[in-house]
Amino acid sequence: MNNEHSDHVLKNLTVDVSIDEHRGLSRAKARLRWCDRESLGFGAARLSPVNKNIAEIGNALAVARALSDLGRRIQAEAGHEIEAVAHDPALFLY
Repeated sequence: MNNEHSDHVLKNLTVDVSIDEHRGLSRAKARLRWCDRESLGFGAARLSPVNKNIAEIGNALAVARALSDLGRRIQAEAGHEIEAVAHDPALFLY
C-alpha cells in the first residue's frame, strides 16, 4: 500500500497523569493537550483501612476515575462542537 495516496491518518496523543497521595486519599489528574486545547479529568479514591498498606489500589482507582472523567469531558466537548455545526442535538451511538 502506498501511504502517499492513502486516506488513512494516524495520530498519537499522550495523556499525562499525575497522582497525589495524602493521608489515605489518592487524587489523580489526567491532562490531554490536543488541537491547541487542554482537557482535564479528575479522580479520587480513599483507601479502606483494610487496605491501608497497599497505596497502589487507591492510585489505580483514582487514575481510572480521572481517565473516565476525561473521556466524558472530551465527549461532551465533541457533542457541543457537533451541535454548533449541525444545529441539531448530537447523538452518540455505540
